[in-house]
Amino acid sequence: MDFYYHHHLFNHSADLSGSSSFWGAFAGAFFAFVFGLIAYWITKRRERFVQHKNTLVKLDRVLMKHLHEFGVLETVIKDTSASLKKNHTTSNRLSTFAIPEEIEMELGSLDLTNKVFSYRMSIDRLNFNIISTNHTLTRLEDLYINGQPVVPVNFTFLASKVDYLLTNDLPKLNEWTKKLLVLNRIHQNRLKSKSPFIEGLLHSQWEQDISKEQAKEEYSKLENEVSELAKSSPDDIF
Repeated sequence: MDFYYHHHLFNHSADLSGSSSFWGAFAGAFFAFVFGLIAYWITKRRERFVQHKNTLVKLDRVLMKHLHEFGVLETVIKDTSASLKKNHTTSNRLSTFAIPEEIEMELGSLDLTNKVFSYRMSIDRLNFNIISTNHTLTRLEDLYINGQPVVPVNFTFLASKVDYLLTNDLPKLNEWTKKLLVLNRIHQNRLKSKSPFIEGLLHSQWEQDISKEQAKEEYSKLENEVSELAKSSPDDIF
């Protein structure tokens, strides 16, 4: 009897010990899994914030490049229009505008994403008109090289087309580019000193309330910057 009792007690204690070990191991694995998920989530949110900030910088460079290219294109269009109005062909070709593929999807602001997407659509339309104009310029030049007469009305039509680009499309896009650049810079300035860890932990989107006064102030700064850049020379480097 004593043997049976002690044997049964030993087995029962072993079962409890085994059960405790199992649940202890399970709890350890479970909490490790949970903490791993939390760490992964925090890391991804931090990376999203860093991506947003880096994309703002990238977008700034793209828009500044566009402002410069608008000025170059304006000069080329004026020269092209003058040649066409004299019924002369020209070797001038208008340059298109590049914008990184889906750059707006890398932003962490839905409002800014939508504005950049609309801007992309306008750039695409401008590029389409430029490509069409370049094709016509090439056709006229080919006719001239092959000794075939070019009907004057074709020169007139194309001159009016490039003039429309100059007086309508370019000014609108130039202004749109400046205003988008202003919004972008306000976003940059407000996030410049923010901690990636804290911002990533607290937010998934980084929208900004921007007053008209703030936008006007930043717009004035941009106008001064563009004006100074236009006057810059290699001597200003050092």
